[in-house]
Amino acid sequence: MVFFTRELYLGTQPKSGWERRAVHEWERRADIYARYYKVIAPMLPASVRRLCNEGLHDGVVQKASLKDGELVLAVDTTNNPVGGFRGRQVWLTFRGVRGRPAVARLVGQWWLYEEAHQCSRARFSLQVLLTPTELAVEADELVITMTSRIRA
Repeated sequence: MVFFTRELYLGTQPKSGWERRAVHEWERRADIYARYYKVIAPMLPASVRRLCNEGLHDGVVQKASLKDGELVLAVDTTNNPVGGFRGRQVWLTFRGVRGRPAVARLVGQWWLYEEAHQCSRARFSLQVLLTPTELAVEADELVITMTSRIRA
């Protein structure tokens, strides 16, 4: 993560010792990222723009697999506070994945924030702040599918 780092995220939490300063810095970086994203968004695939615009905040990774350059994540968005993905099982299929993103321990982690970036090795890079790790994916394509609303 470039803008929304784990250190800064932890600083925004109550009793961090620097919560007010961290929240101010978070808001400053959010403004900078919004301007940055506005510039690069036209160069990103539509599905990546959709993911960044809708967000999966507070979603829980249910499945994660990487095989033959294809990374598949299933995210339960029951806890997602806003957006069109809320209350659905969202499947993210990254194709043309470069490298080997670490997926072994993603199941059960909460999706907090994502950043999209341009990438010299692939069509885009998506960086995700999870609890307690991070995920960085360089890929050529992202396909998003959803199931019906999840029933409690």
